[in-house]
Amino acid sequence: MLSAAQATGSGVPVAALAAAGALVVVQLLVPRVRRRVSPRSAVFQSLAGGLAIAYVFARLLPDLAQPAAAASAGPGQGLLGLLAERPFLVALGGLLLYYAVLDAAQDADRREQQREGSTPTPWPFWASGALYLVFNLFVGYLLVHQVRPGPTELVLYTIALSARYLVGEIALRDQDPRAYDRLGRWVLAAAVLVGWGLGIAVDLGDAAVRVFSALLAGSIVLTSLKQQLPGSGQAHFPVLAGACIAFTALLLAL
Repeated sequence: MLSAAQATGSGVPVAALAAAGALVVVQLLVPRVRRRVSPRSAVFQSLAGGLAIAYVFARLLPDLAQPAAAASAGPGQGLLGLLAERPFLVALGGLLLYYAVLDAAQDADRREQQREGSTPTPWPFWASGALYLVFNLFVGYLLVHQVRPGPTELVLYTIALSARYLVGEIALRDQDPRAYDRLGRWVLAAAVLVGWGLGIAVDLGDAAVRVFSALLAGSIVLTSLKQQLPGSGQAHFPVLAGACIAFTALLLAL
């Protein structure tokens, strides 16, 4: 794994910045994409969800399953080192944390609507947005410090995260289109660049990379499947499965 200093010398941050720019563009275009794909959102979101899920299970989690570097588990790493040795539990924790926050926000939304009638409340949008903000900081940092470094991996990571954004942030925008278009997408897009800058300035070590990656894995799975559950109106299993199998085959071949 490359440190920030090594990456700077090899030109990797420039490639990582280009990848960050691509992810920023994807997020800024979400309102336009939503308008264009709305009539077939089930097919589109199933396709994107399949790509993101395939990346987690065929690439990210297998890489995290490899033994951590000796420095990761050293006594100086403390809790972070222990978590780095248990990436599957961290991924599970990320999934549960993401679910718990969204569930609490939706409960608060339901209670307020019961008191005030049918007036929508901003709880779900801002709770989801806060989680996405943290997620995007991790995403930007991991553009510089990857579990498996290299230009091919950077491209695959960018494709998977773009797919995840098109699923998750379309759903986020649907909660409050006005707030997302005016402020939300700009803040979330900026968070990717901030994360990239932190990756250049600070090297938190292999343990942090593994923990951040595992947390992302859990949140990607929940986000990608949340819209695909039966009865959601967004499910198109043949497309989801086809995209997942095809991208998995590509990942295994590379």
